[in-house]
Amino acid sequence: MARPAPASERAANIVAFLTAHPSRGFTISELVKHLGMNIASAHATLAVLCDCGFLIRDPAHRTYVLGPALAATGFAALERHPAIEAAIEQAETLAKELDAEVGVTAIAGRDVIFLARRGPEPLAPSIGYPGDRSPLLAPIGAVFMAWADDDTVTAWLERAGIAGPLAGLYRDVLAETRARGFSIPMPAIASPAVTAAMARVRSEPTDEDAEQHLTEVLQKTDEMLLPFDGLPPSDEIVFKTIAAPIFDPIGRVLLSLSLSGPEHPLRVGQVLDLGHRLAQSAAIATRQARGRAPGHDVTAGAPGH
Repeated sequence: MARPAPASERAANIVAFLTAHPSRGFTISELVKHLGMNIASAHATLAVLCDCGFLIRDPAHRTYVLGPALAATGFAALERHPAIEAAIEQAETLAKELDAEVGVTAIAGRDVIFLARRGPEPLAPSIGYPGDRSPLLAPIGAVFMAWADDDTVTAWLERAGIAGPLAGLYRDVLAETRARGFSIPMPAIASPAVTAAMARVRSEPTDEDAEQHLTEVLQKTDEMLLPFDGLPPSDEIVFKTIAAPIFDPIGRVLLSLSLSGPEHPLRVGQVLDLGHRLAQSAAIATRQARGRAPGHDVTAGAPGH
């Protein structure tokens, strides 16, 4: 893989960081601290971004915010990817029907990015805010990996340092997710330790130590992905989210619809019913965007394929 040009990487990191924090401006000193840049390089990059209209500098407060030129970029991206609008429409429908928080996410390079949320504000920490990024570390992003090829799944597991029996368990869960049509992360994926580690990664997205700390926390946290095969429908569980895939025209997972779970336990049968309802909405968005779900003989994630 080609190494990124430093100036391009700096520009991308600045835009991504400000996208994840749209409600306030940041001084150059704050950006340097959060993104690990030297001030001279940051100053040059910010000047170019401002000249292009991608950022605006407030002369009074000396802060930088996203510029209006990026709105045109966003509109063009929506036109190119009609699945996003279709997914947001389905999120709105589901949020009203179920009185629950529904989100839309996508893969963004080595991250999962949160694109939109609909529904009531949850009492507990939510699934995120638009622009939030999470490193694509197992088990994060399982709904995207369930239909991925084996090399992609292997890289996902290796990046998280997962091997041996746990890697085998995750592959089994991916196969079950593929067969069922949706994934069901457990509350442990949003435990206080994971939440704190994720907050550090989002605050300092270029800090390798922050990602390593998140990796270590994820490795120490049990039951983030739970196999459902064989669980009696009458058993009760608490789940964090349910996530279902939206496919592009060649059968790849482009987006995910996610439904936040309640704080109280639900019967396994009820959880699966919610999952099937979510998958139905995801399938509608796939069809509206002229996407195509892969056939049932998909063997992605299985060793040897």
